[in-house]
Amino acid sequence: MKKILFTLSVFVLSICSCTNLDETVYSSIPSDKFFTTEEEFLMSAGRVYSHLLGYTHYYNIWGTITVSTDEALSPLRQFNQWVDGGVWRDLHAHTFTPAHDNIRQTWDFLFQGISLCNQILYEFSQAKLDFSVKESMIAEIKVMRAWFYFNAMDLFGNVPLTIDFTDVSVPSQKDRTEIFAFIEKEIKDNVDLLADAPSENYGRATKPFAYTILAKMYLNAEKWFGTPKWEETIDACDAVINLHTLQLESDFFTNFKVNNQNSKENIFVIVYDKVYANGGDWGWALRFRFHQLTLHWESTRTFGIIDETWNGFCTSQSFFETFDLVNDYRSKTWLYGPQVDASGAPLLWYGTQVDFTPQINSLFDESNPAYHNQGVRFAKYEYENGLQGECMSNDYVVYRYADILMMKGEALVRNNQASLALPLFNEVRIRAGLPPYQTNDLTLDEIYAERGREFVWEGSRRQDMIRFGKWTAARDFKATETDNHTELFPIPARAMTNNPNLKQNSGYIN
Repeated sequence: MKKILFTLSVFVLSICSCTNLDETVYSSIPSDKFFTTEEEFLMSAGRVYSHLLGYTHYYNIWGTITVSTDEALSPLRQFNQWVDGGVWRDLHAHTFTPAHDNIRQTWDFLFQGISLCNQILYEFSQAKLDFSVKESMIAEIKVMRAWFYFNAMDLFGNVPLTIDFTDVSVPSQKDRTEIFAFIEKEIKDNVDLLADAPSENYGRATKPFAYTILAKMYLNAEKWFGTPKWEETIDACDAVINLHTLQLESDFFTNFKVNNQNSKENIFVIVYDKVYANGGDWGWALRFRFHQLTLHWESTRTFGIIDETWNGFCTSQSFFETFDLVNDYRSKTWLYGPQVDASGAPLLWYGTQVDFTPQINSLFDESNPAYHNQGVRFAKYEYENGLQGECMSNDYVVYRYADILMMKGEALVRNNQASLALPLFNEVRIRAGLPPYQTNDLTLDEIYAERGREFVWEGSRRQDMIRFGKWTAARDFKATETDNHTELFPIPARAMTNNPNLKQNSGYIN
């Protein structure tokens, strides 16, 4: 299934990449001529999933929502001038502006995804072919469009809403409450047409995926609008649980292996492959490259990687210190302490063993840069021995079943039903090798910390920090903020120029 999805996606990308107008433009085949088989419908829908390959790029949404939290930073280091105009400093320190390149690319990624969904739905509506799963494929694209809007609403607040591909007018900006209502209705109207299990439509929208979006919307509703929706959160999580198609893997790291497509826990993944996502002039930005982002230059000899690594991203000392390094199995997420090569011999850099330390001198100080070995490195995803080129073959995990259990548990605690939440948290807790919680242990601060340990670098931390009131507080290399305006990113300056209907988020100057 993984290979099939890639083959279809790459074919569509290839026919859409033609720019020589002296040749026949195959991407302009009329929809009533192209959509003649079920496979052609699937190929068209595959464009949405090909678009998702850009998600994990450090300049895209993953880099934006991760480096702006306490779980990741990219310091200016000795011998490494990976500065990029200060984008990583500004994200982490919350000094970003409407001109910030990561934020612009995040906006573009989301609204290009929305436009692509609108285009596909229009093409489907024009096609005359009918077949048994056509209705479910339309539902799938609508739910994917809802997911793009969910992210846009979360990150930017009031955003333009458009669902008609033929409408060429400049869209108006809608209030966050309107976007919320639109997403909720789209998912409820279409969820029953989706597959029950991720294994049935691997890497595509399914019922568990749709209900997970709803659960996250309801969980954050009180923060967004002042109206708690704890019962709705519980119901959405129960909708996933009661499908009985997912379960926790006994080994936490099974979900992040090179061949993690058989995980029984992963709800939604972005499908990557070192062969099928690693070629063509479009491929450079669509590769999964955590090994390059985080590993030391010499760590290639630890993992047998035949590739360049950049010695960049790490985690903050304060976040790392939330882990029980003795008992918490998840602490293997991090590479810390003295490092060895594949044979077990000391990993040397200029004659000295590489020793990853939690302490970091500075984030962006040219007079006192961070040392090459400072900051513990990320190793939750398995690094494949012999990896060549820039793309890992692990599928990136967007949502997992553990999140369903913990979201339901959090909603129960916030709804004064902590005793009912206990077994949900303890399923996750015991798997990590830690003693089970007692009811009094389930404070909001502990739930926040446990979510950090469980979902590090999975895109949850920003929402968690905002929901638990931690976003504006001082932390490593970030000062206390006087207000909460950075809970929304600024609408990019280019988007404001292109659409005069947009109003900038409070606290930002264009």
